[in-house]
Amino acid sequence: MEPLTTLIIALGILSLKSGDASATCSVDIGIYPPKIVSRFGSKNLILPFEPVVTRDLYRTVDLYCANGFKLTGRNYGEQQSTDPHLQLKCEGDGFSSNVNIDEYSLNRVQCRDAQSMEMYESQTALPDCEGFMTLVVGFSFGALGSLKNVAVCYDIDKQQMKYIGYTAYPTNVIGKTQDGQMDSLGLDVRVSDTSGIFKQISTLDITNAFGRDTQLKQLFGQETFDYQNLIQDGAFKSDLSTFDNMLGIVWLRALRTGNWRHLLNALQRANSKGRYDVRVGVSGIVNLPSLQSCNETRQLTIDLENGKTVSVPAHIWAHIRALQPTLNGTDEFVVVGHNSPFITNNERVGLCSSMCQEVDWLKDTLFSKLQHYPVYGLVQCCRLSDVADKLDNFPKSVDIPSPILDSDKIESSHEV
Repeated sequence: MEPLTTLIIALGILSLKSGDASATCSVDIGIYPPKIVSRFGSKNLILPFEPVVTRDLYRTVDLYCANGFKLTGRNYGEQQSTDPHLQLKCEGDGFSSNVNIDEYSLNRVQCRDAQSMEMYESQTALPDCEGFMTLVVGFSFGALGSLKNVAVCYDIDKQQMKYIGYTAYPTNVIGKTQDGQMDSLGLDVRVSDTSGIFKQISTLDITNAFGRDTQLKQLFGQETFDYQNLIQDGAFKSDLSTFDNMLGIVWLRALRTGNWRHLLNALQRANSKGRYDVRVGVSGIVNLPSLQSCNETRQLTIDLENGKTVSVPAHIWAHIRALQPTLNGTDEFVVVGHNSPFITNNERVGLCSSMCQEVDWLKDTLFSKLQHYPVYGLVQCCRLSDVADKLDNFPKSVDIPSPILDSDKIESSHEV
């Protein structure tokens, strides 16, 4: 063989190898994106949304959807898989998968529906929820572990939420354990479908009901209240959107978009320095002022066109507790938002003496500056002992961690 021919062949082989080494595979992500999981050392992480997933040759990517996948290929129409796990591997001609589809022709992947999390019943109950159902919104990743984002104490007989618990804020690390109150709860029995059990209610339904009631229309117009999820944290929006019919309440719009939003923004900033267990619930029913000469009072309930009656809660409460307590005594407190435009000063004082100014992470925040202005919704901070017996559905059997005293640290440093 001529030396020149040998050189050309050798260069061709090197070129092919070089091309293989730099080869990548890509697949588009559809309108309902799956969870993308990647391993980093000993940890399994949920990655941020990627509109196009690209991997190098021979690399794999693991995708998860609560109710399975829709797969679209270049050489075939749409196919579906009910398996919640899809593993793609970059081969020479494209991604191959662990499901039965035409190999190497996959060009788009999405979940079958918008449900990003599943609901399970936990056999371990939340505090003071032994007689009811403890429901957990989370996701099982099989042998990798799970994520448990929100827990609900729910009275299924009355179709009534007692309270909701979560740890601020969700982590992207999949594991066998979690920090905070979610750790002891299990994903034991899957709740497959809630759509046929709970009647759908919207803000429009509430608005129309106010328009039909002469007295309510006179008092409030049609935009004072709206119907929204009790949990207003943006971090949980996509996870809980499927369950709005279970977790919705009638909010005083000024409170929801005002000081309650300011509180959550402050909590999110505080989360950079420590994590917090949060329990949220509602209490009481708004009382309307007497408009008749007989001084008869009326509770604010709304009759909807679908035959359902919805009560407007008087208070929204949030029990906040630091996972790592300090010694200043403000690591655990209860925020109470007044969900009524008719709250009086006597009612506020009778609830508790507000101590928001004593909470370090609330100081110098927009919440601290506006909490006393009714246009943003009136809110106050209370000590546990002041309100535990005044608020409906407030869990009394709360395991409160004891702070580590300096004397304990000194003592432990001498232990052998």
